[in-house]
Amino acid sequence: MSKNKDFINYVSNLDLKKLSYKELANLSEEIRAYIIKKCSENGGHLASNLGIIELTVALHKAFNFPTDKLLFDVGHQCYTHKILTGRSLDNLRKENGVDGFQKRRESEYDCFEAGHSSTSISAAMGMALERDLNNKNYNVISLIGDSSIGNGLAFEALNNIQDFNHKIIIIINDNDMSISQSVGALHNMLQNIRLSPKYLKMKSRFRKKMGKNKFTRSFFSFFKSIKDGVKKLLLRNNIFELFGLYYIGNVDGYDFKEMEKAFKKAKKKKSSVVIHVTTIKGKGYNLSETSNVSSWHSVKPFDIKTGKSLCSNPKGTIAIQDVYAKALDQELSENKDAILINPSTSIGSGIDYIMKKYPDRCFDVGISEEHALTFASGYSLSGKHSYVSIYSTFMQRSYDEINHDVARMDVPVTILVDRAGLVGSDGETHQGIFDESFLINMPNMAVCMAKDYSEALSLFEFSKTYSHPLAIRYSVGYYKDELLNKRSIKLGEWVIEKKSNSSICVISMGPSITNLLNKNLDVTIINAIFQSPINIKILKSLLNYKHIIIYDPYAIKGGFPYQVLAMLKQLNFKNQIHIISLENQFIQKGTIDQQEKRLKVHIDDVVKLIELIKNE
Repeated sequence: MSKNKDFINYVSNLDLKKLSYKELANLSEEIRAYIIKKCSENGGHLASNLGIIELTVALHKAFNFPTDKLLFDVGHQCYTHKILTGRSLDNLRKENGVDGFQKRRESEYDCFEAGHSSTSISAAMGMALERDLNNKNYNVISLIGDSSIGNGLAFEALNNIQDFNHKIIIIINDNDMSISQSVGALHNMLQNIRLSPKYLKMKSRFRKKMGKNKFTRSFFSFFKSIKDGVKKLLLRNNIFELFGLYYIGNVDGYDFKEMEKAFKKAKKKKSSVVIHVTTIKGKGYNLSETSNVSSWHSVKPFDIKTGKSLCSNPKGTIAIQDVYAKALDQELSENKDAILINPSTSIGSGIDYIMKKYPDRCFDVGISEEHALTFASGYSLSGKHSYVSIYSTFMQRSYDEINHDVARMDVPVTILVDRAGLVGSDGETHQGIFDESFLINMPNMAVCMAKDYSEALSLFEFSKTYSHPLAIRYSVGYYKDELLNKRSIKLGEWVIEKKSNSSICVISMGPSITNLLNKNLDVTIINAIFQSPINIKILKSLLNYKHIIIYDPYAIKGGFPYQVLAMLKQLNFKNQIHIISLENQFIQKGTIDQQEKRLKVHIDDVVKLIELIKNE
């Protein structure tokens, strides 16, 4: 159908409203093959996009975008939407390509930007209010997943919607999955009324067989009408109607006729509507459907035939997150009072096997970061230790709970802050650069970062006996798989890694210390293992240096660098202070190396500054 034409131009120029159901299905399969190919080349969010291709095509057929507004909750499942609106995935998530999320600067079809879950209903309500106050006429559609709708923010919006007289359409994409397996009471309710993947596959095969002639088609239609009547009778009463929403469901997310009828009905309603659509995450790519679908949520480049990743750990290294996973595993096996809490990112953090290994003391709380931290606080009030594994970008959502419930009550909760610093291709919404600044400004909160494998384990050992709030930050990347002797670390410890007679001293932390040491620079190098509290004793010993460089490529300047700057000024340091750190800004996608060079926080920028100082 499109073999001899540029695929994106071909698809974006189609008039979907004129296509038959069969043509829509064929188009969906072409898009599916294209997404698989481009994700295999570039990486990306594969499974979630494969599951809603037909649903997105049906939405574009039924509504008039961009006049009507389509909000993708979380946003990473918008690949089909991008294709239909003329955007190539050739350089998906790369510095010079399209984003993996909706981006308003990219297209008029992207009316909202999300990277964190559960915002779409609230945002849709705001857009609907603006529409009605200004006498405009268009639909506002929130497309939200069955896990995202269980988040507190989504529930707050649903609670408000009963008294909100401005219509929105909520479509629940129910695929029974988040990044990890969906959990919670709402998920269980949806599970009771959703269509099973086996049913969807069986129905698809049955429809094809029965569509071969007029008699079998009429037979299929007769039994479908009976089934639809029974389904409507059984499924009318549910939680959404208690919120004042008109419920339409359960709709097969691969049946274009069913979806068309549901969307027509929704458009006719004067009040807000929820449409419950069942899909299959990873649909149409056998490996993502039959193996652990969560492992196909976000992929690196891979071989389509075998599914094997084309990326591997550099030889002789270990992924940083795996170091902490091993330490957690050992602690949970030895300390029967320790617990682990995770907000639905266990596979991403490499701790999914631990969650299964200790089911009585490991808790996936779903996409509920705020709940995770207060839950940990409640457990640790007894003096027992809680570990919370969480991405830096998602931890931002729990700022108040960390400050109010963990730090203020000074309880032994250790937060393992995964993906701290630059994270690369996910772009502005996922960079882990803000947590350091707000954590170090919380009373009772200690913040630290390890330079290598041995230091990481030493910090974890420190956490076991530390009876106060602690955040261990770690970046995306690898440590050299070389385990030297673990040592006892004290609160606030800094280490003079290299002493020089030079007039220049560099203060840094984390893997950047190893990078600095590898450059064999004639400077003093201080490893600020703890970013909070600051080691005033060592700072006092540096007052005779003519130049102090504070190098923090893992956070914004307003965090650790400004704290050290202020302390040096307070200690009456008279000479020059240089800061190489991230500006307070939202950082666009690219590889981490590209981002560091673009933002002038690369190790080479430190070397250039040192050379410049020496040549003055």
